[in-house]
Amino acid sequence: MKKIMFVMAMVLAAAGLFAAEAKYSKELANELLKSTDDSMYPQIFKSVMSMKTIRPGRKPLSYTYLIHSKGTDKALMEITSPARDKGKKILMTGNNLWMYVPAVSKPVRLSKKDSFMGSSFSNEDLMNSTMADDYEPVIKDNKGDLYLLELTAKRPDVAYAKIEIWVNRPLLVPTEASYYGISGKLMKKMVFDKVGEMAGLKRPLHMKMEDILEKGAYTEVDFISMEELKSLPDYKFDQTQMSK
Repeated sequence: MKKIMFVMAMVLAAAGLFAAEAKYSKELANELLKSTDDSMYPQIFKSVMSMKTIRPGRKPLSYTYLIHSKGTDKALMEITSPARDKGKKILMTGNNLWMYVPAVSKPVRLSKKDSFMGSSFSNEDLMNSTMADDYEPVIKDNKGDLYLLELTAKRPDVAYAKIEIWVNRPLLVPTEASYYGISGKLMKKMVFDKVGEMAGLKRPLHMKMEDILEKGAYTEVDFISMEELKSLPDYKFDQTQMSK
């Protein structure tokens, strides 16, 4: 009798879990993820961004970047300050990442999972303008207007195995995110705030990424300007043209 009751309890619990997840459609999950992508960056744009990294026991790192981006798989970031690093460039084309340093004749290939310029961000965090191509979304919960998306990696070469991201549904902007490694361990947490209008849409203009694996380490990013463009020439994203 006890065994039967236990089985029935398990069935009811599973049914309850299924019902809870069933109320969130796949279409809504995809819509929220796409809206999150759109709220961060236009399809084609030019932007100026500042970044400051704090790591215990090290000097703070501060950079300003000029960014050109086209679609979901082409982005070029050029350091404009400090003067000692001016002219360094990072290029993304498809799944490839390259860094150009003026003193070195050929661009150096980078990994998406590596730290971006010593920051708490990975190269993928800042170079990839869309998550929808790399992650499969499911809605796990909601608290009023906030919806929790669980994103599962579609491929093994992305920076994180899973991302949990809260989205403000009325504003269609992200508010915070947690990033997990392949082991399931929490690696980083990010807060998106200071929502304001830039390039014609409301967007988070400030991001703070906290490195869980290095206590006290974090990176803050501020968008200084953003302009949506009608087009950008493909040669701007040509690896052989990075020295120009």
